[in-house]
Amino acid sequence: MGVLLRDALAHQGVSFRVVKPYDRLPPEYLVAQADLTGPRVWIHGCDCNGSTHYDIPRAGLLAVAAVVTDEDGTRFVFDGFSRDEARPVAQAEACARAVAVFLGLEPREPECTWCQDYGQYPIHDGNTDAVLYHRACENPLCVARRQERAALYAAQLREPVTVGLDVLEPVLCTQCPYGNYQQVPGLDVYACTAGCGHTVTATADGFTLLRENGRDQHLTAYEGLLHIAEPAGSVPPF
Repeated sequence: MGVLLRDALAHQGVSFRVVKPYDRLPPEYLVAQADLTGPRVWIHGCDCNGSTHYDIPRAGLLAVAAVVTDEDGTRFVFDGFSRDEARPVAQAEACARAVAVFLGLEPREPECTWCQDYGQYPIHDGNTDAVLYHRACENPLCVARRQERAALYAAQLREPVTVGLDVLEPVLCTQCPYGNYQQVPGLDVYACTAGCGHTVTATADGFTLLRENGRDQHLTAYEGLLHIAEPAGSVPPF
């Protein structure tokens, strides 16, 4: 559990140290503070036999807890005992997030180790190792994020913007159609920002609506998103 807790706290930007309160007793705790004069948050795990230590074996985890004592008394910053599940990763990440909020830090979403937070991963050709297509990440963390983003994008009305002499129309995902398209780092591929897993290449061949009825249109990236651009005077008023 020590590795999980340290990594989760570091991801949240929480500074901590290992403290052994009593020289003759074995328990060690992780202690986090916003500054030297602020309250100290004591973080530890408890196993099924009642032993406490910040670095107990994952297999024997009962719960993770973070406790603080200040002018308001002693209380839980994070109470893993009241949670229905005692999964080590989930407890470590939830505890670190609660500690970050208590210390006044902006909480960060935990990182998905399956796809490095891209929301999808490439499927390669078995012979050439070329990227064939991308598949949406099915890690529960990414699935939840995908659902949240879909609801957010569904509630937003994306309007055209004027940049210089061109009017830019955001390209909506043709699969979901909640998101726009954002470039996948390191690849000439654009992926749905709502996380549905759909990808396109930024070429005119991939968009049949381009240059329809003789209109002068082209693809362009603006603020990291894919847009269809055309001169302002040629855009119909309706």
